[in-house]
Amino acid sequence: MLVNNTFNMNFKKFFILIFVLSLGYTFSFAQKKDSSPKVKKEKKEKTPKEKKVKEPKEKKTKTPKESSSNGSEEGGDKNFGPVFDGASVSVSAGMNVYFGDIAAYNLFPRPSQFSEHITSAFKFSIARDIKWGLGGKLNYQRGSLIGTRQTGKNSSVKSFENHFYDISLQARYLLNDALFKKNEYNRFKLYTHLGFGSMWYRTQLYDTETLGTKDYEGYIEVESTQGLSQKTLSDKTNKAQTWTIPYGLTLVFKYNYKMDLHLDFTQTTTFTDRLDAFDRSWTAKDKYDYIGIGVTYNFNRTKDDAPKKRPKEEDNVEDETTTNTEKSEGIKNKIFGKKKKHKGDDDELLNIRLKLFETQLKLFEMQYLLGQ
Repeated sequence: MLVNNTFNMNFKKFFILIFVLSLGYTFSFAQKKDSSPKVKKEKKEKTPKEKKVKEPKEKKTKTPKESSSNGSEEGGDKNFGPVFDGASVSVSAGMNVYFGDIAAYNLFPRPSQFSEHITSAFKFSIARDIKWGLGGKLNYQRGSLIGTRQTGKNSSVKSFENHFYDISLQARYLLNDALFKKNEYNRFKLYTHLGFGSMWYRTQLYDTETLGTKDYEGYIEVESTQGLSQKTLSDKTNKAQTWTIPYGLTLVFKYNYKMDLHLDFTQTTTFTDRLDAFDRSWTAKDKYDYIGIGVTYNFNRTKDDAPKKRPKEEDNVEDETTTNTEKSEGIKNKIFGKKKKHKGDDDELLNIRLKLFETQLKLFEMQYLLGQ
């Protein structure tokens, strides 16, 4: 009985040992099976039968006539022909500031005088660039002028109201090449312009307190009010006319390849001192300023003319830092002999650990058998 019991105990221990060894072998085999086929699958390339290579379709080459007529249709740009190269249309709105005998300031009205000396205005222009930064534009402007002033110590306060429109032809020149360095990222353009035109207007000068008409231009007096202080004026006559010389600056911001935003400052000198229906022999001719903000549409521009964006400084700093860290790590690796780890190295370490586990099990088996 004792022999049988010892035999059974030894048999059980031997069975447990075999079971543990079998588990170790199956575990190592499973790890090898999982690791090796994945690498093969990743490295395995498809045969030409499995791949279906799509041959590129032949692109139809457009003739010069088709390309010029359709323009760059892919970008949605329409070409209006060579006449519209460099051509643009702009609209702006702003204010008019009057300078003359009825102005109670020299350079610019104070904020408290805005309601008595500043009015709204509208401008429409057609422009075209020609060559070497030179170009031309045709302007149409419409608006009004007002002013209030006491013309003498003993005189009453006089005011006037003027309604006009003018047309002028102007030459313009791009100042960027002359004043600034060339920069492909610059979105601003500065133009100067000078021209000649004509102005048509109607003006009424009246007493500010009594509202009695003192003088006028571009009106006729109704017969029933002749000789009276309170006169009635009729506009059934031709407007008064004078020649003008406009000059100024235009600052343009390139918003996209089609649209521009611009700030227009133009001063117009007239050939008359009767713009306010009041004249003095020793004073200069009347003039007015226009300050407006507007939008410009450019006809034959394409997406190639779009403004270029500057690269972000943050990206440059990050690239520099990453390159510096990579360089420092490379130097450390060269000095200390460190190597980069790869997936293959991890698999080899796992296999070594499994082999060590197998050897430990074998040693345990040998110790058990020797102990018997």
